[in-house]
Order: sequence, then C-alpha cells, then structure tokens
Amino acid sequence: MKYNQSNGVINSPAIPSISIMFFVYNLVQTRPVMTDDMAVEYLEKLQHIQVSCDHEFYVELWMSALTGLAEECDKTSTDRAQHTLLWKSFVLVKLPSLIEKLELKKSNKLNSEENKYYCHECVINQLFGFKGLINACNPLVENDIFRPEDITIDILRVCLNRKLVRKEFVNRFIELEYEIDVGDTGLTAGAILDDPSRQIIDHLVSTATTSFLHQESRVETIFKLMSEWSTKLEVTPLATLCRSLMDVPTLLDIIHLYRHPSEFISPLERLCNTWTSKTDSKESLLRDYENFGTIFLFLISVIDRYEFHKNIKDVLHDEEGFCYKWLIQSGSTYDIDSLDHEKSIITRWVSALSDASQEIPEDLIRNNPRILIELSPTIFKEALKKVATEDIEIAMISLEPLFTHFIKLHMSYALIGVCQSLCDDILFKGKSSISFKVLNRLILEEAFPNSIIKLIGNKLLSIFDIISENGSLPSIEDTESALRNKIAKSMMIPNWINTKHPAEKLYYRFKIMFKTIVYGGRHKPSLIYEISLSENYLNNDIDTEYEYITGNGGTANNLFDEFTTNPSSWLGPHHLDIELFKNCLEINGPRTFVDLIVEEVLSAGKKGMGIRAAELGASLLTLPIYYTWNEYLHPSTLMKIFFMDFLPSILEKKIDMYTQSYSIGIMTLFILMMLKKDTQSVGGVDVSIDEIVGINNSVDDGTNDILMIDAIMPEEKGGGMEGVGGTKVEIEHFIKCVLSIFKQDTDGDNVDSKVVQNGSKLIDDKVKNESELKLINGPAKGFIDALLIHEDIIPELKSLIKK
Repeated sequence: MKYNQSNGVINSPAIPSISIMFFVYNLVQTRPVMTDDMAVEYLEKLQHIQVSCDHEFYVELWMSALTGLAEECDKTSTDRAQHTLLWKSFVLVKLPSLIEKLELKKSNKLNSEENKYYCHECVINQLFGFKGLINACNPLVENDIFRPEDITIDILRVCLNRKLVRKEFVNRFIELEYEIDVGDTGLTAGAILDDPSRQIIDHLVSTATTSFLHQESRVETIFKLMSEWSTKLEVTPLATLCRSLMDVPTLLDIIHLYRHPSEFISPLERLCNTWTSKTDSKESLLRDYENFGTIFLFLISVIDRYEFHKNIKDVLHDEEGFCYKWLIQSGSTYDIDSLDHEKSIITRWVSALSDASQEIPEDLIRNNPRILIELSPTIFKEALKKVATEDIEIAMISLEPLFTHFIKLHMSYALIGVCQSLCDDILFKGKSSISFKVLNRLILEEAFPNSIIKLIGNKLLSIFDIISENGSLPSIEDTESALRNKIAKSMMIPNWINTKHPAEKLYYRFKIMFKTIVYGGRHKPSLIYEISLSENYLNNDIDTEYEYITGNGGTANNLFDEFTTNPSSWLGPHHLDIELFKNCLEINGPRTFVDLIVEEVLSAGKKGMGIRAAELGASLLTLPIYYTWNEYLHPSTLMKIFFMDFLPSILEKKIDMYTQSYSIGIMTLFILMMLKKDTQSVGGVDVSIDEIVGINNSVDDGTNDILMIDAIMPEEKGGGMEGVGGTKVEIEHFIKCVLSIFKQDTDGDNVDSKVVQNGSKLIDDKVKNESELKLINGPAKGFIDALLIHEDIIPELKSLIKK
C-alpha cells in the first residue's frame, strides 16, 4: 500500500512492502505451495490493493526474492548451501515464471510489446543498481557452486529466455556466449525410459538443482518417470530414481515449488499397495524386495517431510490399502495368541532367525514384503521375549542372527516399524535397557538404512533428552555419544521444519519477530541475540538497511558488530520465519494467534509504524501458513474470528489514538479486498480469496488429491456464526458484525441494529445514539478513513460519514 511516510511506510522499492515480502517468503518456506494460477491471482489482488504500477510492483517482487537469497548466502554454516539452492531456484525460475504468467493475464490491457519490454528492462536496470544486495547474493566462497557475481547474468538469461527483455538489452551486460541456450541435452522422459540407467537418472537429478534454464523441464521429466514406472510396476528404475532423490533432499523442496507432493504420493501408494514380484530367481527376488523397500521408505519420507500424517485421510486415497493401515498403526506389535494365519509366520521367522547358520526357508523369503513390514515389530518382540531372562550381554549374543538377517538389503527396510516400536519401549519402559541395546546395535551398523535414521532421528533424540532429564538408563552412557553422532550426521539435511520453537517461548518470539519485521527493515538482530533493542534503533535500522542495499557493501554481519553475542541464544533460520508463525498458530490456537496480531498492530499504530504492522497482520490472516488441512487453522477461521470476536470490541473499547484505528482499518481493508469477489484486478480478472486459498472447508469424497491451500471445495458446511471456520467468510459478515456499530439507531430497543458477537451475545445492549456519534467522530474515525481509500469496497461507508 502506498501511503506517506508519516503513516509508517517507506516509499522506496529498496524496502519492499511487508505484504509482498510475506508472499515471497511464504511461497519458499511453506510446503505444499499454492499453484501458479492461484499465486498469480493473489498477486493481482495484491497489486490492486497497493495501487502499484507494474514497474514498481515488479521491482518489489524481485527485491523480496533477492533478500531471501542474500540472507541464505550470508549464512556461514556449511549445511545451508542447499537452502541457498532453493532460494536461487525461486529467484531464477519460479519468480520469472509467475511474472510471465502475470503478464499473460494482463494481455487484455492496451500495452504494446515494446511497452512490456520497456517495463521489465527498467525493472532490471533499477534492480542492478542495488549493489549491496546484488553483491550479497554472490558470496565469494572457495569451491562454491556459484561463480562470483553471476546472479545478474543468471537473471538476464532467464528473463531473455522468457521473453521479458530483448536480446539487445542483454547484450549490454553480458558476452555473446552467455546468450547461447545449449538445449536440454536429451534428458527427456522418452530418452530415459528407453535407457533407464543409474548414470542418466543421477545426471537428471543432479542437473535439476543447477540448470536453472531447464529446471522446470527436469521436474516435469521426473514426474513423468515416476508416474510411468509406478503404473507399470517397474520397481528397478523407480527405486533408482527414489534413491537419487533421497540423496538430494533439497530437490524435493525445489520440485514442490512447481508441483504438489501428492503427485508423488498417489502413484507410489498404488504401487506399494499392489506390487508383487513375478520373478522366479531367488537372486532377482531379493533385488526386487530391496527396490520395493527403497520405494516404500521414499514414500514414507515424503509424507514425513511435509507432515502429511496430520491429515492422512486426505493424502492416501485407499483406506483399506496397506500404506494407509501401516501409517495409522506403524510400529504396532500384536499379541501373537490373537493372530491366526500370521501366528505361524511369526513363529517360523523367530525360529529361522535364531540360528545364523540356518538358511531362511524359501517360502518365508517369498512372503510379500508388505507382510514383513507389518509383522517385523512383533517378530522382534517375540525374539526379545525368548531372551528376557538372560543376562543382557548373553541376550545380545543370542540375538545376533536376528540382527544379521534383518540388516541385509532385502530386509532392512522393514526395520522402520521395529525402530519405532523400540523407541516407544525405551520411552515408556525406562528400565528396558535391552531395547536401547538392540536399537543401538542396529543403528550403528554400517549397512543400516540412512533413510530410516532420518525418519526416527528427531524422535530418538527427544527420547534421549527426556532420559537425560530423568536419569540415564543403565549402560547407556558408553554408546549414547556414538549413536547421537551418527544420528546428527544423518540429520544434517536442509529442512524448513528443523527450527525448534519451545512452546513456553512462542509468545516472546512471536512478538520479537513481529516487531523486528515491522520496525527493523530486513535484518534480525534481536532474533539472533536475545537482547533488548530499543524501537529507536529498529527505526534507524531501516535507514542503515537502505544504505546497505543501495551501496557497495555486501557483508550484513557488520551491522551487528556492536552487540555482545550469546552463543546459547536461539538462531532463527530466516528474517521472516514462517515456521515460527505456524508453530504459534498450531500450538496456541487461532483465537490467541489473532489476539497477538491485533495487539501488535495496535501497539505499532501508536508509534507511527501501524501500516507495516497492518500489512503483516493481514498477510498472516489471508495467506495459509499451515500447509496441512485443518479448518480451525485455515484463513477462513482466522478472518471470521477477527471480524466477529475482535473488531467490534477493539473499535469500541481499545482505540486510544486515531493512528491506531487507521492501522486496524488498513488491515481490515486488505482482508476485505481479498474477500471481494467482484473487484477488478489490475489485469482485468475477477478473483476472490475463496479461489486463492480454498476458503470453504468442506471435505470431499476423497477422490481428489490432498486438499491444498488452493483447493476449491464444492459446498459449505452447515453451522451458525461460530467463527470457527465452519462456514464461508463473506463481506456480509463484516457489515453485520462491525459496520453496524457505527450506524445511528433511531430505536434504542432495536436489537437488530446492535452488533452481535458469536451470533448471540450483545457487546453492549446500552449503546445509544450519542455513543455511536462519538465513536465515528472519535479516535475510531481512522478506521472509516482507512476503508475509504478504496471506497467502492463497502458502498455503505459513504452513508456513515454523511452526518
């Protein structure tokens, strides 16, 4: 939104608006992301709200994306390099793609091709003028995969490739060889299907992270291969692809910048539910089982990485299938006496695995691997029962054949359930040191699957912390260090969900994060160091930041040299940490979340920074930050709570200054314009927040893929005005619950004219005409003035000011 500086907004593209910054960071940090069409529609609405011209809007978009990249490049930790890859993929692939599609939506405007080129060339010229930020995106790191000062070249190449700029313009900056497109080097789905060798599959996966001009086509090829091999039940090449993807975990996040994770999950689920080996050779059979295990663990890894277990019914379509049932009861053990057919299988497995010199009967080996995955926790449970009365060391020797067989490649995938069961045993039976010994023996084995460590690592480390607080288990001290080291080494992968936000500190961290974003430009000194910063400093930091961006600097750490560091302080992964906001919403609930936002907006409104706070607050309420389907954490719920439970009482009781009500008004205006269905966007396309974030909360019959943030649901749920996400949010809710408190009531007993909260409770049944006049002419008048910036949003507004 473009307001004057007295309202707390810096009118320089060097400091992008918070709403644009939040949109960009949310796209990169939240999985799964909205589709390109939904993102473009949101951008159209955003540009209309801000009343920005194309040039200004595009510069802010680029600046926001480059800010995220610069922050990642500024990190000195070696395990952040692949996070940088994700941001660079966004800057060089996702963002130009969105801008290209946004231009296509605006094609009905009477703009010539020359004007389009002129706009984007001006944007690039201005962008390259911010030397400090550009330099920060090109860290001079020895053996780094990025060349020094290559970001400008890459931006020019991708813009030329998408026909956003002309070749003559590009020639001013780069040499001729950079203009040459070497093509896609034959890495097409058809070519790989003809020759699915490990070498070509590895090459496809590795180049998908570095070949930015062809990244989208590489991703499409990966999806085609995944679908084709899953449909044909070809486990050998599919397992090779899954192994390559697990070796480069950040590629999953890059892939999901473009496609929803369920497009991986659906074909793999069908294969894991139905596949049966058709080979007669024992050697080929064991290879098939190894490949099946790799595919199964990859499927579970994707579900775990994006926390889809929280809405498993919407992720997996076959509730009677193996994958669904296993995820519901993973790690469960059975009472062997309650089993029928499986009892004999378990007994035979325990017997066969008790003697290392004995070959496992071939009929047991030929049991479907799904049976082994399901029964393996019970097999271990029964084996442990047999040695329960023995000394621990003797017991471990007796169990050695069990370990030897299960660690083999054609069986090791089944250890995922075993490890989960052993973790539970360690947690709930604290004196069962045999369980720890067994788990320790398995994990420290060199051949133990690294993918299983990644799945259980966080749980196991948490159990260790609980044990250390309550006293260590017997004989654990000797080996715990080695076990922790191996887990830590395996867990050193990029993951947006690796930030610990202790529940007891969420309030504090939320407030600090909010204030830092609103007052402090881009940087986060108060997040890095738990120190007290004055708001005067944070205001001055915007000026410092402007000089840093536009000057020739590139080392942001110099801004914080004056502070005394605290090595034990929490280090947030980003300036704008979506994960912190998500955790606060999930743990504290929607009502507390909205309350925290409103409190910070009111506080900022007193200090002249209310507009930036309003933009951030509105973004938190209108863009989904919680990426699994939960109606109580959805934007529809947050907006209804804000309209019905907070706005009326705020305007009547909590407004002390005009600037406070003006800030709340700007936040409300942002939300209303996102809800407005018939608002013409800049590109001339009618869109609404319903279409962007799937505002209805009905759940379909399960035939569609996982409910995404962009899913458009077919019907409303029933229910009253509870403000819990049960019904669709409409502008009429605002008119009924909020606007009525400004209307004069000619009949003091007319209950219908009074604002109603939660559908039944009157805020104040003694409201009279006099108090209503004071409300609209008092500090709360700023609320109406803010809404009148776009006076067409609520036609009734004009009648309120004609007194």
